[in-house]
Amino acid sequence: QWNGTAFAMLQIITTFGARDWEWFSMDSVSYLAVANQLSDGSQFHSVIYRWDGTAFVIFQSIPTFGALQWTWFSMDGT
Repeated sequence: QWNGTAFAMLQIITTFGARDWEWFSMDSVSYLAVANQLSDGSQFHSVIYRWDGTAFVIFQSIPTFGALQWTWFSMDGT
């Protein structure tokens, strides 16, 4: 979080082999997605967090295999 002169710690988000982070918004709500990848390529969950006004909280956990990246997209021009 920007405190006016420098970034200050806002929260710690635990990950497992995080490869990519992607921020996006829908309906004026901020989301943060992390692509988790285990070194042996086995199934693991990548997670989407939703900003609740004070912190990012788990919104959805998605089973993935070797996740490397997230990409946002728009639908119907929104």
